[in-house]
Order: sequence, then structure tokens, then C-alpha cells
Amino acid sequence: MSSTSQPSEEHQVGVTSAQETNPDAVIAELTRQMNAQFQTGRYTEAGRLALEITARSKDELATAFQRHGVTVLHLDHEAFGIYEGQIEPTYDVHVDGRTDDVLAAASEFGRRHAQEMVLIARKVQEGESDPHERNGLTITLYANVTVPEAVRIAEVVRQLGFAGATFSPKGQGTIVVYHTDTLRMTPQDFEETALALLEELVQDYPRLNFSVQRFVIYMPRL
Repeated sequence: MSSTSQPSEEHQVGVTSAQETNPDAVIAELTRQMNAQFQTGRYTEAGRLALEITARSKDELATAFQRHGVTVLHLDHEAFGIYEGQIEPTYDVHVDGRTDDVLAAASEFGRRHAQEMVLIARKVQEGESDPHERNGLTITLYANVTVPEAVRIAEVVRQLGFAGATFSPKGQGTIVVYHTDTLRMTPQDFEETALALLEELVQDYPRLNFSVQRFVIYMPRL
């Protein structure tokens, strides 16, 4: 666990418990319902089911991190991703701990819920260089974002070349997009696409602000 004698190693973690093949029969059924609602355009109901799914496992996720000696700084189950036209219940998680321990905890949880991969992102520290270094775009809209709004934003995200985004809809309305290997973009491409996205969003959300930061990103397949 992090202590005063150790530098902070804060990570953002992307993991979900929703799969139609989930070994938890209730989550599997809720996921089938959520996917059906989303595919037929009932986005608000799909979003409600997404939050119901993550609420069922948030304590389990926190326990997994704690068991591996990782400090949970923030865990909000009221988040979701929209990737390639599908909704994905996601936890908004920030933790402090060694990368290996964070990966072990997130992977353990992910395997238990039939996930294909997890995402771990740690801000690059001053003077650090790492082959896994990528960009991350965080946008704050300063507005509560409904699921139908998020679907419209996600469509713009895809049209510009990103695969999707993660949404924390309440309060400030935060959107996060990471520069993963699957995007096949250079860092310059990512930054140019990020600016194009901001130009689109500022028309509807004039108060927005943003940051593009460097992260060390791991996406292990489970």
C-alpha cells in the first residue's frame, strides 16, 4: 500500500462487470436487457440498466484493490462507455498503488466477470519515458449529460476517428478518451482529432474545458 515513504502512483482504471457471458446470472440477464434496449434506441432505459449493473459489483471491485494493497481514492459506479456503437457499464476509478498490483487487482476482477481486457492509465511523471506512453483527453462539459446526449457525442467521437469515450455524466459531465494502440494514430493525429472534437462540442457546451496529458497505458488481454 502507498505510504509517505513511497511516491504516489495514481492510476485511472477502466473495467466493467457487464457481459452477456458473465458468470453472475443476474448481471448476464441485465446485460442482455441493456444491449437490447440500446440497440432499439431506448437509450435512457439502457443507461439505467448500465448503472444497475455496476452498482451490483462496486463493493467487490473495491475489495479486489484493497486485497492487493492498492488504495482506492475514488470509485463511482455511475459511469459508462460508448464504444463502436455499444454501451458499456464502466466504473470511474482512481487508485494509488504499484502498477503491478493495480493490474493484478483489475485483471482478477475482470476475469471473474468474463472481460476481454482492462485499461490502466498512469500519468507520466516529469522526466519519465516509457514505451507504453500515450495521450489522454479529458473534457469537462460543466453539465449533467443524459445518455441520449452521450450517444450523440459518441457518434461525433467516432466520426472523427476515435473508437469511443467514457462518460461520467453527473455534476461536471466528464468525458475521457485515451490514445490506445487500437486507434492507429500518431500523437499528433490524436491531438488534432482532440481539437476537432472540442470545436464540435463547444457549440453546445460553451463552458467546457479540457486537458491533454501523457499517460502510461496498459491494456492486458485477460
